[in-house]
Amino acid sequence: MNAVKQERLQNRLGPEIKEFRQSCQTIQLATVDADGKPNVSYAPFALLGDGYYVLISQIAKHARNLLANPQVSLMMIEDEASSKTIYARKRLTFEANVVVVERETEKWLAAVEELKSRFGEIIDGLSGLEDFKMFRFEPTQGLFVKGFGQAFQVGGDDLVDFVHLQEGHRRIKDGSEVTQPTEEL
Repeated sequence: MNAVKQERLQNRLGPEIKEFRQSCQTIQLATVDADGKPNVSYAPFALLGDGYYVLISQIAKHARNLLANPQVSLMMIEDEASSKTIYARKRLTFEANVVVVERETEKWLAAVEELKSRFGEIIDGLSGLEDFKMFRFEPTQGLFVKGFGQAFQVGGDDLVDFVHLQEGHRRIKDGSEVTQPTEEL
């Protein structure tokens, strides 16, 4: 893709991704334990310049998984009730590295403040419990899906390196491309 088209796509999708992310309060987490067994869960999050921050009790399975296997897949997804079609909900997904943030460090304090500004006084209580760990998710590569046939690769900072995925849905009968979920197959 040439630079002009890339810039136009960036200018159009960058603000849309930012707005979508800001509308989400929780992030879905796909984790794997030490034996390779998957688990899916969620956590409220705060976004700072270096990643997504979540505060999770190590009593929870997903926190134990993150400690044993510091890789995660993240997803923010449009609410079912507001989606135009259930098969093409808007979503932002990332693969991410996991870092445990040490208690009372500058990053810990900044994350607690941001979580508190988003979710209120409960954060004071949770951050004061010894079993709660602060995790930072550093996104590496991702995908922004706007709808049916509208998927875009996203860089780790989610505002650059957009590349529209070229392969779309095709009809079995003649191989022609389908661009809308309501089209006759």
